[in-house]
Amino acid sequence: MGLIKFKNGLTLTHKYIDSVRSISIGVMVGAGCINESKKENGISHFIEHMVFKGTTTRTAFDIANDLDSVGAGFNAYTSKQNTCFYTVSVDEYVDKCMEVLSDIYFNATFPEDEMEKEKGVVLEEIAMTDDTPDDICLDLLACEYYKGHTLGKTILGPAKNIKGFTKEQLQNYVAKYYVANNTVISVVGNISEEDAISLVEKYFNANFDNKKIKKKVVEKHETTSSQVVKTKAINQANVAIAFPCFKIGDENEIAFRLFNTVFGDGMTSRLFQTIREKQGLVYNIFSMPSSYKNDGYFTIFFATNPENVELAVKEIKNEIINILENGITEKEFERAKIQIKSGLVLGSESTISLMRAYGNAALFRNESFDMDKKIKEIEDCTMDKIKPAIDYVFNFDKVSVSYVGPKNKFDVLEYLRRK
Repeated sequence: MGLIKFKNGLTLTHKYIDSVRSISIGVMVGAGCINESKKENGISHFIEHMVFKGTTTRTAFDIANDLDSVGAGFNAYTSKQNTCFYTVSVDEYVDKCMEVLSDIYFNATFPEDEMEKEKGVVLEEIAMTDDTPDDICLDLLACEYYKGHTLGKTILGPAKNIKGFTKEQLQNYVAKYYVANNTVISVVGNISEEDAISLVEKYFNANFDNKKIKKKVVEKHETTSSQVVKTKAINQANVAIAFPCFKIGDENEIAFRLFNTVFGDGMTSRLFQTIREKQGLVYNIFSMPSSYKNDGYFTIFFATNPENVELAVKEIKNEIINILENGITEKEFERAKIQIKSGLVLGSESTISLMRAYGNAALFRNESFDMDKKIKEIEDCTMDKIKPAIDYVFNFDKVSVSYVGPKNKFDVLEYLRRK
């Protein structure tokens, strides 16, 4: 089916699956750190916490109890581009789940006593990240790569902002972004299109006013090569390397995903086999593309003994140069296709996974997720599409680096940029 667009701009995306008894509902709002000013950074995530702390008709306990009483799972997450609140339940309780999601969306009261407690919770979340070197390293990389750009903000935001948030700030932010044309409802499972429309009409569409938002266009970041180093008294050195990559929906996106499966995703990948299995230099190493509406970057991460950083970086650069010169093999390419197709098919057996896929497609690309189309795109991708994709990504004049660990004399950036 296509997307269902209501007159006020609200979007419903739906997938009927008659072979399951569960229904997953996701309420996705186009609000993340890309929308936030410097002083607001962290507010999207803080609101994600606070909507569960009470509404005009429910206390925090009532929200949890009403969902627990029907055996529903419920949670939320915030990304750089959106916030999502979701439930998964047995089909007979879908009405209750939709009603509770509507209540926290429209009627959250942000009680000030709960705000103070939840600030403590989020500050602990920030502290936990600060005590996790790989998280620090990856956050620093994004901040460095997107320096001066809105994508360089962290999802959690700085502690100073969290401490200073007021009830009025939260209400103003919700009033601005929690509007019909910035919201997608994704419903997947044992529910007909007619019933899904009826529930969304009753609990969401009927409650919106006519306010709309002009969606912010985030321009592509102009990348420059740079490095950030954070000395920390820990046993391992954590290194993350970033290259320019592709936006959501780019024509090179599928080819590069296939390439990354060969290069750095999983135990059979070249990075894992060379750097860990053959050389024994690391425990953890991987690569991954991160795609946004108009931008993207590609990350390589590893953690190792500080004495092994130089050798590990040299081996990684050798792998990159080798793949630029010689490409990947037909066998690797076909195996990558099988791996990605298998991941899609296995994910389709989870209504939560499909709810996210359908919601993201609607929110970021204004289209309905199509599993058969995705699989066909993978099957139709040819080896000759790999070369231009990797040539674009592996530009050592635009590489960025973050390092977290004991003081180290080896300059990762200087070595990577060396001709």
